[in-house]
Amino acid sequence: MTAAEAMRHGRLGCRRNAETERTMMEAALDVTVKLLLELHIPIMVSAHSKRNTSRPVFTAHERALAKSHWSSSSARLHRDSFLPFGSCGLCLNIARDPVSCRRGDIFCRECALSNILAQKKDIKRTQKARAVADEEAAKLKAYEDEQEQARAVQDFELTQAGLDRKKKGHATKTSDEKPSAMADESNALALVPATKRKFELDQDELDRIAHEDKTKARKALEEEKAAKPHLPSFWTPSLTPDAQSSKLPPVTKKDKTVPTCPASSTENTHPITMQNLITINFTEEETPKGKQRACPSCLKMLTNASHPMMAKQCGHVLCHSCVKQFMVPPAKKPCAEDDPPLTCYVCDVPLTSKSQKQDVASGSSIPGLVALQSEGTGFSAHGGNTVERSSVAFQC
Repeated sequence: MTAAEAMRHGRLGCRRNAETERTMMEAALDVTVKLLLELHIPIMVSAHSKRNTSRPVFTAHERALAKSHWSSSSARLHRDSFLPFGSCGLCLNIARDPVSCRRGDIFCRECALSNILAQKKDIKRTQKARAVADEEAAKLKAYEDEQEQARAVQDFELTQAGLDRKKKGHATKTSDEKPSAMADESNALALVPATKRKFELDQDELDRIAHEDKTKARKALEEEKAAKPHLPSFWTPSLTPDAQSSKLPPVTKKDKTVPTCPASSTENTHPITMQNLITINFTEEETPKGKQRACPSCLKMLTNASHPMMAKQCGHVLCHSCVKQFMVPPAKKPCAEDDPPLTCYVCDVPLTSKSQKQDVASGSSIPGLVALQSEGTGFSAHGGNTVERSSVAFQC
């Protein structure tokens, strides 16, 4: 027998011994489990077997498919997902006859006016619906007040006639329960010395008595309504369920009174009106690709990375570097009262008045200028826009 055959026989022998030991261990485990079940002894299961996160019936492809469709995911947008500078925030095309709001969001004039008119129509419709709902609530409140007043008058008439307004069984139950507590109250009252109290009847006392009567009448009506059997006949007009029957308090939703900018976020909304729209005057340069919008100072194409800024008075747009170089005075230079105001680089129109304070320290808050909103560039340090989607997690 050669050395290779000896090694092969040795491996086969070790494998047979391992299989024999595994079979013996499984048989011993089965016997132990049967014995524990016969003796009604609880079997302690490991924590991992109780988890519902690793099911053998799913494949890796099915797990990945479920994760992509059912779990919360987020992704960072790359350059191809960003709109070019000067795109409309509504139609997503290059803005035609561009206008801007006070915060620098760019729109087509037609898109902006159409959106403002649509929002105004929606506001009017919401106000009309709210007025109808308030009228219905007032009618319901008046009806409930009439019922409470009628019930209070009925209880007063029954009391004057010498009849008990409550049921006899309920009265007997209330009179017989807790006799020791009633005796304690009588003893406590007997210990208090009798004092003469002056009778005073003013408007506050009358309001308090009327409020107590209404509260008692409302409680009696609610008890009678709760005692009636509730039939599931929702098709019957008298038993149609109503949203007002809920015990939850009404949700007070703040109505929108003015149109809001469609490009603003839900956390930080700002209004937009036709009067506040600013016409943008872009400087266009002829290129092999056609007319493109450029900075009138350096003649570079305006992109998302150039941080363009617009003058509020005239609407001319320059890149941020040219604004800091030609339009904003140095930060170290003291600002005197007789200094001329800031003017536009193109048309020399004053951006601010002399009385207005010039904040030169922060580059984004230059008076008279608006930073036009632009999307990212694709670099990680600038324009890190991410999209998120939250959904129900499906474990498999």
